[in-house]
Amino acid sequence: MKHYKLPQGFLAAGVSCGIKKNDYDLGLILFKQPYRVIGFFTTNCNVSYSVSLSKKNIKNPVSAILVNSGNANCFSHKEGYRDTEEITKKLAEQLEVGEETVLFASTGIIGKKLMKKNIIKNIPKLIKNLEDNSDKFSKSILTTDTHPKVISKTINFSKKKVTITGVAKGSGMIKPNLATMLAFVLTDADINLGILKKQAKDSVEKSFNAINIDAAESTNDSLFVASSKKVSLSKQEQKKFFIEFQKIMVDLARLIVKDAEGATKFVQLDIRGAKSKKEAKMIAEKISGYILFKCALYGNNPNVGRIVAVLGQAQIKLNEKDLKIKFGSLTKKDVNIIVDLNRGKCNWRIYTCDLSPEYVKINAKYN
Repeated sequence: MKHYKLPQGFLAAGVSCGIKKNDYDLGLILFKQPYRVIGFFTTNCNVSYSVSLSKKNIKNPVSAILVNSGNANCFSHKEGYRDTEEITKKLAEQLEVGEETVLFASTGIIGKKLMKKNIIKNIPKLIKNLEDNSDKFSKSILTTDTHPKVISKTINFSKKKVTITGVAKGSGMIKPNLATMLAFVLTDADINLGILKKQAKDSVEKSFNAINIDAAESTNDSLFVASSKKVSLSKQEQKKFFIEFQKIMVDLARLIVKDAEGATKFVQLDIRGAKSKKEAKMIAEKISGYILFKCALYGNNPNVGRIVAVLGQAQIKLNEKDLKIKFGSLTKKDVNIIVDLNRGKCNWRIYTCDLSPEYVKINAKYN
């Protein structure tokens, strides 16, 4: 596995605490001093206790982010939120920071009680294993993923350099409006919080909100963006920074789709000629989540009828002579598909995949 050094101001760790058998399942990102964090969360209305706590605490400067995998920490028992608070309080005490400065992210099975005692028992080991790279942390957040997803970039300017490191997990329960995913994007660039938030929101739209594996939205989706503000940048340097920042977000999102549960194809779907951006995004989501379309992709079948049917289902009345659909070779692992409606000037791109029997097997046994 490649070694990914973190930006200045951050440390991370990953250990096994027994939620998953003989595997990393507890991670920590430590901020060397409290920083403001930008957060994006699932739009599912039934959220995990971890999301609820993080939504509250993210209003404060943040000292640490605790993460567990193998358990969603969601809808498991009436004391679930209180247990979550107790865990973060114990971590805060050992880090000697305020408990209101700790965020929590969880991923895994919904409805099972989180192993609170195991997590609390392993907090000292987690702190002891902190290091300036993301290697073990990136393993600790995985569920059905087949490998860690990390992208790191050092941008060299004339007399200084800035690092951006992104770590993500996700391979199933993925649709626009984030996905069943966790993502952490860290940098040491000194960027105004308002500007960073605006750029992050735009980047999320083109990345994590532009992927669709199975049209299923999780209770736990969380994306955190943080800067240690160690390296100041001019306006011109910030332009270069944000190009790379968005590219990392898009590449992380693409890695999630490439690792989709049971998938055999990575598909770039381009919707062109829609009446509005909203319409283009809606059509992209409908097509990319349509089961019959995804089955056809698995069978190397360029079935135009599946697209026509789902467009009609979405109340998009078509002019037969204007609709243009172009399939790339379906025998390849990477496939490009263009759907041109010729009814406007707006376009949208989404990343998706096929649906294979292996996906059904994985999710039939998931509990």
